Amino acid sequence: MSHTAAVALGASAAAVAIAAFAWQCVTIGRLRRRAETAVRHFNMLQNLAPALTAASSESTFAACARILDRFASLVGAQTLLCFYEADDRLMLGAKSGAGYVGFLREGEPYAGGAIVEWARDRAAAAIVGPAASALPADLGISDMSRDPGTAGPVAGSRDRVWALALPLTRTRDYGLRPEVIGVLYAERNKAEPFSPGELSTALTVARLASDALSRAVFADRMRRESERDPLTQLLTPSKFRMRLRSEIEARRHPAGRASRDVGLLFIDTDNFKLWNDTHGHAAGDKLLRALADAFDDIAARGGGFAGRNGGDEFCVALLDRTKDASITLAEHLRNRIESLDFAKLFGIDALAPIKITVSVGVAHFPVDVAPSEPQPADRLFEAADANMYAAKRAGRNRVEWRRASSPRRLERIPGAGPIPRH
Repeated sequence: MSHTAAVALGASAAAVAIAAFAWQCVTIGRLRRRAETAVRHFNMLQNLAPALTAASSESTFAACARILDRFASLVGAQTLLCFYEADDRLMLGAKSGAGYVGFLREGEPYAGGAIVEWARDRAAAAIVGPAASALPADLGISDMSRDPGTAGPVAGSRDRVWALALPLTRTRDYGLRPEVIGVLYAERNKAEPFSPGELSTALTVARLASDALSRAVFADRMRRESERDPLTQLLTPSKFRMRLRSEIEARRHPAGRASRDVGLLFIDTDNFKLWNDTHGHAAGDKLLRALADAFDDIAARGGGFAGRNGGDEFCVALLDRTKDASITLAEHLRNRIESLDFAKLFGIDALAPIKITVSVGVAHFPVDVAPSEPQPADRLFEAADANMYAAKRAGRNRVEWRRASSPRRLERIPGAGPIPRH
């Protein structure tokens, strides 16, 4: 072999060795980056999973807020919205950001369409922005930037922001499309597109958030069912009294409140037993639901809440209403019930219609029950109950209250009661 050939062969071997070394360096670098990504992903899951697991025992709103907090720390966006599904509508559970976000109200339905509705209707993630995104095919996010006729961001123009919508889903039976229980929405400025790595992290957050939101919605439903009377959907007796105590305690030593007033209406339905015995339990249930709707409406007008005390007895708490205002609302309620023909309303043919009215007792804190009472809520309840008895004794279909202005604890008169309430 000539010297020239040997040199050429040596150069070729060196070039091959250099190329192999370079390939090894590139491969090692790629593997290192993958390892670093895997470590970051593992650390992310360590921080993310416990936080979202804790959120599952909270309310739906608290869970949504925690989901946004975790997303902001791991991915980041100028605008973040978390929606949950309720009665086939998307409701806003939590929000983060400035601008138009300030006009959105948590707990209200979202009807803006856009990419949020697209993701909900198709149970699929989507992104839209100023230009087509170079997304990996296996990422599973639809790029809607290519088609200007498709849905865009929640607000603003697609040529100014990047918008990402991730459905929060719950797995159903085999072969069925996952059930969408919410949507996670993120929006960034035009100059800050989502990278493939960030989108992968966002999908991981959405998967874990789906489980947390599902559990929170279930927990909320269980709480509501335990706090609401199943027939009338008003507060149960225990929940009503618990809330009444809480409201009065907050007003015993007010901090920045304009008023300390709490009015309480104790309501008994006149002739309910006769109605129930004559028309049957189904008609009785209809009557109770109709009455409950009227009581709930009065409670809303009085800035308060209503509860079923048991049977055909109800209570309404009126917050920040004077005693005179509480009496006026009670009289309005009594007149409203008296004016209704429930038999006609329910399509019941009756030769001798049974007139349904209400007897209402009114008591007021702090007029009838002094703030110095050791258990003012219980005393207020006793006072309203006693005044309701007085209305029954006076002929029913009446509103009764104590005329004395000085607060004192009401005591039952020996031998005066009880009397039949129907």
